[in-house]
Amino acid sequence: MIPVQISVGLGEHKDAARALLQREWPLADLPSPVNEPRIWTMIRSGSNALSGLAVVANGFRAPATSADGPRPYYPLLEYLVVDQEARGEGLGRQLARRVLEDASKGAHDVLIEVERTRPDAVRFWTRHMHCTLLPEAEQTDLKIYHLRWSPAEN
Repeated sequence: MIPVQISVGLGEHKDAARALLQREWPLADLPSPVNEPRIWTMIRSGSNALSGLAVVANGFRAPATSADGPRPYYPLLEYLVVDQEARGEGLGRQLARRVLEDASKGAHDVLIEVERTRPDAVRFWTRHMHCTLLPEAEQTDLKIYHLRWSPAEN
């Protein structure tokens, strides 16, 4: 099983991030890199151009049917983006909890990446979402903290 991965950070293109915020997709209808690769690139690029919280999670979607026949069952990346200032306190937590609840149905761990420039995001995931910061020996990236959320522990 591929572990679910959640990355916290924001795309370097403010306009793309703002467009995502304004569209208010329900969880099931979020864009994937398969059908919206431009948005994927912008959101995953990882700078803090827009204040808020971006959550990127690996999810599994049912096979879709296209003109060429059924598509294979691939893990896709789905996004939740919250502008804390515009939306108010609490929505980010609610959306993050929803991602973790959906991920836990697969009964595997969720790996979370948080930019080291975002101690507020590390506090959010450890205090409110009950995630564990991986030991220093497992921190392989100088720019990113790695955390884990386990359905077995929650």
